[in-house]
Amino acid sequence: MQLSIIIINYNTFILTCKCIESVLQKVTGVDYEIILVDNASSECDPQLFSNKFPTIKLVKSPVNTGFAGGNNLGITYALGEYVLLLNSDTELINNAAGICLEHSVKHPEAGMVTCHLEYPDGRIQYNCRRFRTIGWELLELVPLYRLLPKAKREMLMLHHYFDHQRFAKVDWVWGTFMMFPRKILAQLPGQKLAEDFFMYCEDVLWCWQFGRLGYEVHFLPEAKVMHVHKGSTSKEKLKRTTLTSIKNHAKFMKKFYPDFRWYIFAAIFYTKQYGALWMKAF
Repeated sequence: MQLSIIIINYNTFILTCKCIESVLQKVTGVDYEIILVDNASSECDPQLFSNKFPTIKLVKSPVNTGFAGGNNLGITYALGEYVLLLNSDTELINNAAGICLEHSVKHPEAGMVTCHLEYPDGRIQYNCRRFRTIGWELLELVPLYRLLPKAKREMLMLHHYFDHQRFAKVDWVWGTFMMFPRKILAQLPGQKLAEDFFMYCEDVLWCWQFGRLGYEVHFLPEAKVMHVHKGSTSKEKLKRTTLTSIKNHAKFMKKFYPDFRWYIFAAIFYTKQYGALWMKAF
């Protein structure tokens, strides 16, 4: 088995069905399996997925273990040499899984590979990021990056400064679409993806851990996926999840800066647009 595609469902039956259908329609030339982990949904009987898609592996979790826990549970059932974590609110536009798998096999230095993400209306989602270091924050705040040539500026800053139209080596990417060799897990604490965060910022932590092991994170613009974004989050929860995301990022930055530099970073961030929300995270 070359690839195990793991999808987490939590009360998103329609979106998840569309995601699975897109995988079945678009992925070619790959020996793969689909593992669907239902995270204790209350929307409907998860057995409906098996009825609709008899070839998938359905894993029913008795409790909601979050994004990290759900993916780790799915991985325990995986047979693939490579693993693809795929959000339930996505639809493959092309053979993105096959494209990324081919790249991963050819480039063993790439511990994590991701694709081009776009909204349903075709707008780009800026999923390529740099870690929020003191230097990055200062560059954006001043902003001295404008003095650099466009190409260098884009690669230095990434995020919305990068047009996402060419290959790039980045620090971290969204957990929406993450492909990696399963063997890397054996090098991680507990031999699994970190579960420090129930949801939000776990993708930052995972890429950071992969980087510390010497692996690179690659972005492939030719692999394309539509991402509803927040499709698995109700509107009334968006405000709470924004604060949770900021709070989790604060915890991550304490890992990144375990010394006095954390206070410098926090002071710089506080002067920026979301400074007030950041401080509430404490």
